[in-house]
Amino acid sequence: MKYRWAECPGCRAELAINFTETAGRITGSLRRWSSDRSVNDGRSFTVLPAEVLPDGGFMVACVCGQPISVPAKADAVSAEREGDLRVKLGE
Repeated sequence: MKYRWAECPGCRAELAINFTETAGRITGSLRRWSSDRSVNDGRSFTVLPAEVLPDGGFMVACVCGQPISVPAKADAVSAEREGDLRVKLGE
């Protein structure tokens, strides 16, 4: 499982994007929450090979509908599927 954290420019919510690459697609979920914690929701997503960007990243929609660019390089990778937990700080 790969992880990416971001802020939605549309609704200004904090986002946690969790995804995994499997044969022929990327599947995952996007979770958002507001700074006052009044919003806490999410949605699942699937990205097909034709939707993957040339650099390996992809686009996913926030719950509010704002397109979010997810770079190919994750912020962290879980130990469960891809070795040790690696967090890249300062990159």
